[in-house]
Amino acid sequence: MKAPLIQTVTGVIIALAATIALLIVGKPLLLPFAVAIIIWYVIDAMAASIRQLRIAGLQPFRHLGLVMALVVIGLLISGVFSMIGDTVEQVRGAAPGYQDNAQTILGKFSRVTGLEVAPVVQNWASQLNMGKLVGQIATGVMALAGDAGMVAIYVAFLLLEQRYFSVKIRLLFPDKERRNKVQSVLHQIQVQIRQYLYLKTVVSALTGLLSYLVLIWVGVDYAPFWALLVFLLNYIPTIGSLVAVALPTLLALVQFETVTPFLVLRISLGSLQMLIGNVIEPRLLGSSLNLSPLVVILALSLWGQIWGIIGMLLSVPITVIGMIILNHFPQTRSVAIMLSENGLVQDAYPSNNQ
Repeated sequence: MKAPLIQTVTGVIIALAATIALLIVGKPLLLPFAVAIIIWYVIDAMAASIRQLRIAGLQPFRHLGLVMALVVIGLLISGVFSMIGDTVEQVRGAAPGYQDNAQTILGKFSRVTGLEVAPVVQNWASQLNMGKLVGQIATGVMALAGDAGMVAIYVAFLLLEQRYFSVKIRLLFPDKERRNKVQSVLHQIQVQIRQYLYLKTVVSALTGLLSYLVLIWVGVDYAPFWALLVFLLNYIPTIGSLVAVALPTLLALVQFETVTPFLVLRISLGSLQMLIGNVIEPRLLGSSLNLSPLVVILALSLWGQIWGIIGMLLSVPITVIGMIILNHFPQTRSVAIMLSENGLVQDAYPSNNQ
């Protein structure tokens, strides 16, 4: 008994190591494809919703759902990158004023406390270049557009191929029982990922809107850009909300000549993130994903190491898909149970007569 067990464990470890190595080495090819799948999925879900819209009992957009969804997604993506570019130029122009304010705050701190500011901090403040810093951040974000052409090609072919998916499944799995199991897996993935993306988008939009109101109230520069960043970062579990609070509050620290706006913003945005993240979001999402919080953090770290920020954004959907697939094989169902939050996974073999 021991020899087969050792061989099984060894095989699992080798397969896992090989998979991770493949994901790292194949990142230039696999990452755009993964992003394309998510975009295709969002477009498909949006098109389905548009087709179902009723006006006076009619469905006027039944044949225009896909076109309208493509237009909406295209406008949103172009608007995001346009806003990023405009903000970078504005920050570069305002950078000298930020540097002067940083020096002023350090001088006030020394006078009030009677403490000398450490030379390393003074040197940092004197060499602070907000334009360069924000430019580097924006460059990292804009670099994602470098693969936009490849992503667009993948999305186009996925949209063209999707009408043949059901036909291919029927031909690949002529046995009715096996075909039902495959369709069950695909249906569960579709339902859970769609529910996650929808609810997460609602929560992220609410967080971004409320953050925007707070930023406008305090008077922080580039409030629309920071609100957009809060919206996007909210898709990254745990770490995203921390970064979303840190970046605009750091700007407030150098934008104003006093620390009061910084403290007000830190408390307001921090409280907002805690309220939404610990109260509202759990109530909306509930146990729909049924993922262990520890697994979410581990998946976030793993995919962040493999694929960077995009890996963090995709970590939860990828883990959910993996758990559903593992649940549909007797040999790996125990792993799915370990990944779940409460150990109660959906019956992988429902009785049906389809």
